[in-house]
Amino acid sequence: MKKILLTISACIIFVMQNVAAQENNDRLFPYPEPPKDMTNLYERCNFLVYKFWDQCNIKAALSKKNKLNEAFGHWLGFMPYASADTVYLAIDNFHKSFKKSGEQSLAIAKMAEAWLYSDSAQFRSDELYSRFVDAAVVNKKIPAEERRYFEAQKKILDNSSVGRKVPDIELTKADGTKTSFYADSAEFTLVFVYPPDCMDCSFARVRLSADMVINQLNDGGIVRVVSLFAGEPDASFLTAVTSFPENWLNVASPQTGEYFDMRVKPALYYLDKDHRIIAKDLSVDNIISAFHKLIK
Repeated sequence: MKKILLTISACIIFVMQNVAAQENNDRLFPYPEPPKDMTNLYERCNFLVYKFWDQCNIKAALSKKNKLNEAFGHWLGFMPYASADTVYLAIDNFHKSFKKSGEQSLAIAKMAEAWLYSDSAQFRSDELYSRFVDAAVVNKKIPAEERRYFEAQKKILDNSSVGRKVPDIELTKADGTKTSFYADSAEFTLVFVYPPDCMDCSFARVRLSADMVINQLNDGGIVRVVSLFAGEPDASFLTAVTSFPENWLNVASPQTGEYFDMRVKPALYYLDKDHRIIAKDLSVDNIISAFHKLIK
């Protein structure tokens, strides 16, 4: 493992050196160059993240949005290898350079959305994107309609973040009876969140429902498996629910989208006994692997 990490680090440093060595006319502005005696990857990335925009005129740069977008991506690419404190401070400082302009602030917020939050995001990170959303929401220079758009995203990000407690929302079963999220409890809860007409959800459902260990944990009351239909308990829910195992809690709620981020479909959430989110955006392989370790 140590050798692999060192190899990756060496490759990253090589990439950084090549980015810094590009001709000025290939980039929007001169990128910072870490001191030659700064050889540690962590220190170099901290330097690059914090100093990245020092020689950039944001107002002028916005006239060349493709180049600015490219530079923005380079900046984000260094962040996973820098300290969280440095990253947050760098983002805050970056916002100070254009916060008085609603047009510039909105353009950067949408750029951040594309890189960090959208379905095609290259560096998907709710933690990083939240910093840009927070700045957009409080910036009165951004039109109210646009701010409401980011406020909706902020609500979902906040409600579905790791550590957040899922509220006791009302749920409806296929027979029309009502229950709630806290009505039944277990040591852990796996929530399988799916929207109507989710074709990709079928494969995940079949794999989870066929796993003997998950069934054993569910039947033993250790892990409660909940399939949550994101919508009204209408005909489409009644049709969908027939394909789910009877030993799961199969329910629907129109409030689902307020508390569960569903950019990944199905959205799989893992909760503790107090209904706090332990993990999200899980793959079926990761879930099966983790559950198998519970019984060893």
